[in-house]
Amino acid sequence: MQLARLKTWLAVTLVMMSVLVIRAIADDKPSKAKAPSDAKTPADKKPATPDKGSAKKPVAVDAVKNDIEPIAPKREAAAIKFAQQHHSELAELLNRLKASHTEQYAKALRELDKTRERLEKARDNDADRYAILLREWQLDSRVRLLAARLTMSTSEELETELRQVLTERHDVRLQLLTYERDKSKTRLQKMDEQIAEHVENRVTNIDREFDRIKKSAEMRKKPAAKPVSKRIGD
Repeated sequence: MQLARLKTWLAVTLVMMSVLVIRAIADDKPSKAKAPSDAKTPADKKPATPDKGSAKKPVAVDAVKNDIEPIAPKREAAAIKFAQQHHSELAELLNRLKASHTEQYAKALRELDKTRERLEKARDNDADRYAILLREWQLDSRVRLLAARLTMSTSEELETELRQVLTERHDVRLQLLTYERDKSKTRLQKMDEQIAEHVENRVTNIDREFDRIKKSAEMRKKPAAKPVSKRIGD
C-alpha cells in the first residue's frame, strides 16, 4: 500500500514538474488571495468582518475552480499531441493521471497548454530560437523528473545522469544567450546602416520631401475651371 502511494505521488509530481511551472497546491490559493488584505491589517485589530471576507472568498474559490476545470477539447487535443511529439514520457504520465486523478490531470494539462502556446508563438516568430527553447524545456523537464526520482532512491547511475542532463541544459542556455546576442548584433548593424544612410543623404532626402510637398500644394491651389454661363437673349 505504501509503495502504491509513493508511485501515485511520483506520477503526479513528475507531471507537474514536467510542465515547468512551480505552483502552490490548491489548498494554499485562498490564503494567497487574501494576503494583500492581511498585510494591511494591524496585528492588534480584529479580523475582517464576515461581509468583507465573503467579498474576497468567491474570488479565491473561482481561481481554484478555473484552475482545475477541463480545458476546451481542441486545446486538450493540441496539448496532448504536443507532449506526444516532444515529450513522450510526459504524454504517458498524463494518460495515467486522466483516469485516476482528474483534478491533477486538469492542472497539468492547463499548464502544458500554456507552455505549448508560448513555444508555438516563439516558433512563428523565429524557428531557430524556437528549437533552442524547445530543447531547453525538454531538458528542464528531465531535470525535474530525475530530481523526483532522487527523492525515492539514490544511485550513482541516477546522479551521473542528472549531472549529464544539467550539463546539457547549461550548454543549451548558453546557446540561447549566444543566439540572442547575435540577433541583437544584427539588429544593431541594421540600425547603424540606417543611421549612416540618413547622415549621408540628409540634404537629398530633405529636398526630395520638400519638392513633393510643394508640388502637392501647388496642385491644390489651381482654381477649378468655371462653367461658361449663357447670356440673356442668346
